[in-house]
Amino acid sequence: MSSDDKETIETAVNDAIAWLEKNHEAEVEEFKTQKKQLEDVVQPIVGKLYQGAGSEQPPAEDEDDTRDEL
Repeated sequence: MSSDDKETIETAVNDAIAWLEKNHEAEVEEFKTQKKQLEDVVQPIVGKLYQGAGSEQPPAEDEDDTRDEL
């Protein structure tokens, strides 16, 4: 993983954590929006890692997934 990709992921994760800490009483849709924004940044980088390793990229999560991962 390049240092730029690592920095991009770290920044995105830190931004998401900061948002969560400030918005712990947000509505479900707001949490889903934040999760989607984080995934939009991270997924392309993870995809490149899988391609470089010669593996298939894991399937994207179902957007209707109701598990609480944040």
